[in-house]
Amino acid sequence: MAGSFGIFRQYEKTALAGLAIMAMLAFFVLPPILQMGAGAGGSDPLVVAWTGGGLRESGLQRAVIMRKVMNQFLVETMAAAGQDPSRMRLTDDEKDVVDTLLLAKEAEANGIVVSNTAINQFLSEWTNDLVRPDQFDEIVSRIGGRMGILQQDVFEALRTVLMARRMETLLLGGVGFEGTTPGMRWDYYRRLEQGATIEAVPVVVETFIDKLPEPSEATLRSFYDSYKDDLPAARSAEPGFRQPHRVRYEFLVAKAGVFRDEEEKKITAEQIKAFYEDRKAALYKVKSADAAAKKPAAEAAVKGEGESKSEAAKPAAEDKAEPVDKAEPAKKSEPAQDEKSGDKPAAKADGASLRLGAMRQVAFRQPAAEGAKADEKPAEKPAEKPADAPASAGDAAVKPDEQKPAAAEFEPLDKVEDDIRKRLTDEAVEKRITAIFDAAKTDVAKYGESLALWQVAGDGAGPAPVAPDVKKMAEVQGLEGGRSDLINATQAFAAGGIGGSFEFALSREFGMRQQRWIDMIFGPGAPMLQAVTSRDVEGNRYTSWKTEDQPEFTPSFQSAREDVLRAWRIVEARPLAGKAAEEIAAEVKGEKTLEEVAKARGSLEVEKVGPFTWMTRGTAPFGSAPVLSQPDGLAMPGEEIMRTVFALDPGRTAVAFNEPKTVCYAIRLAGLEPEQAQLEERFLAASQDPRRLAVVAEDDTREVYDRWMKSIEERHAVSWKREPRGPELR
Repeated sequence: MAGSFGIFRQYEKTALAGLAIMAMLAFFVLPPILQMGAGAGGSDPLVVAWTGGGLRESGLQRAVIMRKVMNQFLVETMAAAGQDPSRMRLTDDEKDVVDTLLLAKEAEANGIVVSNTAINQFLSEWTNDLVRPDQFDEIVSRIGGRMGILQQDVFEALRTVLMARRMETLLLGGVGFEGTTPGMRWDYYRRLEQGATIEAVPVVVETFIDKLPEPSEATLRSFYDSYKDDLPAARSAEPGFRQPHRVRYEFLVAKAGVFRDEEEKKITAEQIKAFYEDRKAALYKVKSADAAAKKPAAEAAVKGEGESKSEAAKPAAEDKAEPVDKAEPAKKSEPAQDEKSGDKPAAKADGASLRLGAMRQVAFRQPAAEGAKADEKPAEKPAEKPADAPASAGDAAVKPDEQKPAAAEFEPLDKVEDDIRKRLTDEAVEKRITAIFDAAKTDVAKYGESLALWQVAGDGAGPAPVAPDVKKMAEVQGLEGGRSDLINATQAFAAGGIGGSFEFALSREFGMRQQRWIDMIFGPGAPMLQAVTSRDVEGNRYTSWKTEDQPEFTPSFQSAREDVLRAWRIVEARPLAGKAAEEIAAEVKGEKTLEEVAKARGSLEVEKVGPFTWMTRGTAPFGSAPVLSQPDGLAMPGEEIMRTVFALDPGRTAVAFNEPKTVCYAIRLAGLEPEQAQLEERFLAASQDPRRLAVVAEDDTREVYDRWMKSIEERHAVSWKREPRGPELR
């Protein structure tokens, strides 16, 4: 390519083919753009630190915004090349932003260099050489111009990304499914297809804390210092004493179907008729198949006037679209070459003159189209028809310019009346809910203004203004309403309902996008007492407003002492729980079962669990990645329990902790199904189609990748001061 992209040097082509796919996953911008470490503490706290660097809140937010710009740049360049970008996986979570920078540092330390020409080559392959330099320039200016992002920012960001993805390629190239042994594939098959039934005795760790000596203050302070900057996680075995960002909010919810019966009764016959007349051309045209079935006479008349089947098919064949990515136009001896050349000019080496035919609608040539060759005469047979012949559908087919819409062109009113009634009801319900929500927004806004003025006035301002009563509002309007506790974003999202709702928002920079409710309430800068609307996939609609905002913070040792003491006791009691579970498992000998051991002891509970497989897709669609099974009867089972269970022979015992290490299980394998011989036969029969196993292997590949990234983070001493926000929590 020429222009501003002509300065780049070529990089190895085989590596870039893989990078073109992997670069979709994440994009990052270089330190000069991020201004890493800029600013002081206070309102711009340090979010993540590593050896020799770090990012404050403002820098990380700029990085996320730049990620979105990069994603949009790739989407628009792909669309400009006539490709469909809808299936691209484009992430913009904070951890991936930081991981990409670390990988680029690793690449640099290992001598990997991405030259200017390598970036040029990547963009060339990304767009199949179908985007001109001036188009790239225009896309960058349109997306980043409003935010002061320059072309050099975009290209330097790509350099960092390509370096990071090159490191990933070097790792993942050796751990993919293609390189797995038959034994590994057999293991993957067992994880999906073999079920286990077990007996399990839970030994709760917290029941042993009374047997521990009282720790000294120095011990507790040291323990607190080790975890004071870590946020707690439900399934983590490690404690965390930093308190996450929490909010309290109130909400109104209009359940799906509310007001439908009331509004449907108000629909009149006059409204239905008016709707039909106004929108029948857009909504109720007769389907094309029906229209074709109603015109046999027209087809017979056209063919009866001397037009052969080959002649009837000729225009469609002549107008067949050519592939857009051919290097030269097809050489054909068919007529109407001037039309083809107008749609698809000859390609040049730099791709600057290519037109994106795939992005245009095809207009089929009419029998008497302007520009046809001189020897192509329009059909004149219909003009020779006897004057006294009655008008027929054939006349309309031969003379489309004189054709007038017939009554049969639209579905009759009585056939579509129910659909119209439903549409009118939906519109009325939507209008009514919107009016209620608008009124609620006004009440909340007025209260917010009054509260602000009262707070500014200080002493002598009189009593505080009264907040809107959400329960009363809901009762008056026929909706449901509620107030939340002071909760964090993860808790709100996990609760479902409003936590998983969203709204469609129009952005000048990124177009129409889906904005999560979590972002609107918990996101940085989300205002207090400002109502927002959202909806969920079940059709429920919400309006909600934040009433209290507690920022993330690290409590003092004294204020967190009780939590520190409890966490210390749980960690210290784990060996005691493990030993107790081993003693229980050791009592199972010969044909004896755990149930018999429990009866003999008299104080143990036995859970009979299964059959369950190691991994499952549950209700996920075919082709989706399987997840670890969560069988009833086991509390938060993790990888340790699954590996332990499926390594046992029937009748044998072992012990394993659950994922957060709060319960240690004594486990006896009662049986496996199907049996080994039968499972082996199925495995051999399924070996011809390894796609399902490849999906399971992805989990192991991800595990290898995660361990690799963890080692990099440990080497650079990466420390997050708060939990990184993912797409589902922003």
